[in-house]
Amino acid sequence: MLSAILMHLTDDSKVVAFHSRESWDSEQWVVPAQRERMYKDFEGWGDSVKSILSLMKKTDIWALFKHPPCEFYFQSRVCLLGDAAHASTPHMGAGAGMAIEDAYILSNLLGEISDASELDNAFRAYDLTRRPRSQQLVEWSSQQGRLYDLELVGDDPVRVSKELATRTRWVWEHDLAKNVVEAKRLLRVQARL
Repeated sequence: MLSAILMHLTDDSKVVAFHSRESWDSEQWVVPAQRERMYKDFEGWGDSVKSILSLMKKTDIWALFKHPPCEFYFQSRVCLLGDAAHASTPHMGAGAGMAIEDAYILSNLLGEISDASELDNAFRAYDLTRRPRSQQLVEWSSQQGRLYDLELVGDDPVRVSKELATRTRWVWEHDLAKNVVEAKRLLRVQARL
């Protein structure tokens, strides 16, 4: 589980830092941070970090939870997309993009059917097409938070850079048009069953 510390330098200047925790003991998603706890979280960091921490006017801690894997994205005539299906931590900056990809695939599939009786097939093709990629985002985004915390591969700048490049390419170089073709093929296969 990761938490984010939102620190306010001024009214319009903020710093966000991430820190792993074993548990979250509050019913609130955002709690005020105690200065002593904040300093303890950044114990051993350099003087420039300590200097920034000393300037903080207000600090909050946000809970960032890893969404458990969703086994399916549809049931009956209800189909989930976006955060309802695959909420992720913000570390890859791709959650909204995944929702747009979901909507693109689903809208293309719905455009292929002519009757409500075909919804199940369209939703199943959507699920088979989208769930692997979007669940990978949930996993990698959580890992990327640990990467930023230097917990995943340590503080080796070459390894960190390589991991970040791989993940960035995975998000940005994805062939969505190919996904549409595959989703439509799966829809045709479902219709024959």
